[in-house]
Amino acid sequence: MMFAIICAGGLASRMGKYSSNSPKSLFELEPGITILDHVLERIESAKPQKIVLVTRPEFRDSFERRVGGRVEIIEADLDEFENLYSVYLALNRVGNPFLIAMSDHIFESSMLMDLISHKSDRAFTVCLDRNPSRSEAMEGLKLHLIDEKVIKAGKDITPRYGIDTGLILCREKARGYIEEAIRAKGPEARISDALNLAASDGEVDCVDVTGRLWKDIDTPEDLVKARRIYWEILRRELIKKDDGIISRYLNRPISTRISLAIYKRRMRVNPMLISAISFILCLISAISLSNGMLILGGLLAQLASILDGVDGEVARLFRRASGWGGFIDAILDRIADVALISGLTLSLGILDRSILILAIMASANSILVSYVAHGLKSLNVNLGKLRMMPVTRDARIFVIFLSCIFSVPIAALLYISTLPIPYSLASIYIAYKSGSGAEGKILEKRKPFPEVSEEQSEVVKLIREFLLNSFKMGFALLLVRLISPSVSDLTISMQDLSIEGGFLLTLLDFLIIIYFGHKMLNPLKGIMDLISELIVERAGITKTVFWRMITDLFYTILLAVLWTYLPSLSRPFLGDWAYRILSIAIIIFLIIFIYDLINLIYMTFEDVYVKIIDKIAGRLSG
Repeated sequence: MMFAIICAGGLASRMGKYSSNSPKSLFELEPGITILDHVLERIESAKPQKIVLVTRPEFRDSFERRVGGRVEIIEADLDEFENLYSVYLALNRVGNPFLIAMSDHIFESSMLMDLISHKSDRAFTVCLDRNPSRSEAMEGLKLHLIDEKVIKAGKDITPRYGIDTGLILCREKARGYIEEAIRAKGPEARISDALNLAASDGEVDCVDVTGRLWKDIDTPEDLVKARRIYWEILRRELIKKDDGIISRYLNRPISTRISLAIYKRRMRVNPMLISAISFILCLISAISLSNGMLILGGLLAQLASILDGVDGEVARLFRRASGWGGFIDAILDRIADVALISGLTLSLGILDRSILILAIMASANSILVSYVAHGLKSLNVNLGKLRMMPVTRDARIFVIFLSCIFSVPIAALLYISTLPIPYSLASIYIAYKSGSGAEGKILEKRKPFPEVSEEQSEVVKLIREFLLNSFKMGFALLLVRLISPSVSDLTISMQDLSIEGGFLLTLLDFLIIIYFGHKMLNPLKGIMDLISELIVERAGITKTVFWRMITDLFYTILLAVLWTYLPSLSRPFLGDWAYRILSIAIIIFLIIFIYDLINLIYMTFEDVYVKIIDKIAGRLSG
């Protein structure tokens, strides 16, 4: 059982006039929902035994009115104090383990779930974001890692490895470090002081939450950004962990935006009505299929599949989710599945024994997949990887959609009648493993004994290997150029296929670059890793951001090389149209990576651009 401490004792001095009448955490993210409401709702979803909020005496009444029945409120007994003192005041009101959360940080609920489920015996576990913007990295609590262990925390160190996100899980040993930091620095002690004491003893580890959305709200500009991020957090939280692959990457991106549009406009639509519309669309789809209108039937089935997610999303957004609604939705889904398979079967026109067997198997599999999923949930089995098998309802309907678009309904019937069988067998195996208590041997993660030190330094080895392979590649390309005059005029004919010598030389160039380029990558990565240590320190970014830039740059160069060589190499084999399609595909991917690189640079150094623009505007206006 977990406890929670929320630090809400700050003065919000950087909020200026906006914080004169209200604590910062009571600012609204949307009408009726404050920052504190957002934080509390996510903490309450973890079912803590008790939540304690520490604030100033002048803010007590405001918090009592807003959340008095949900938390225990403690008043600070000083005017000047830092965040660790707030934690210290609540120590004797909570048990172990306990969560430390900031009242002015919004975050995705998955961050908290990952933190709580992280198995560790260390005093502190922090949430680490390796990919913050430059401004967030400069403002935030930076963490220094070695082998995924935190060895130092502070706002004055370089953001090489990432920053803390304001969520910290504390275990029993954390109390000693908190009390020691308070004894040493008194009310001026910060959370980073306790973390550093624990880190010196190897008692701090981290959970990587890179890519999750969160925001520390300190200024009016931060509040504006937080209100934008808040909607994306809500949208992401509508996506379930056990969603199928089609639902996650196709249906949910559409359905969640529909649901948010309904919620933003405060359209009090009954989720049961949406379920009914989805069900009716499935029935119309089945009738269309049975009458041979395959394209219409396929489109309606896919539309119904997308709407099938909206009912639950709207229910959760308006806080109207219920077991009754989920039960009715599940019943309607099963009826709709059988109706769609019946429509597919009738669309074939021929109802011989083999077709009827396929239809019966497909109907049984549609029901069985749902039954198996519920059974595994009752065993507390994680469905994550199993859900990647494309046999869930979203995938089945998408296959029906595709088969109808291409006028091959028999393909969908074959798919649904066969592929769920290995899914069911895999489920049985997973259920058996989860209940058998079998554990594999845990191997130590260390270097073999004895550890032999090499005479050459790592830098020298990397540079030598890189230069050696560069020389080999250059020499091989030079040889190709030397033999080019003798080979370029040759033509090799095999039946209807003719291969010119110039084509062979281009192919040889391409293979040499690929082969030696691959051998140069490892030492180049090592060299870049060493260079990154210097760059991230000077630029004020994390290593993850640096490597994302390098990766985008690498793929941009690779695609440029492919665009130069590959289309011309493939033209003799694929023909003119395939050559054009391949060229266009490479250009599209090249544009995507260039865009991602530019966007990443902009997002990372946004504060620098803003300062430059402000200076230019100031000079022009002055």
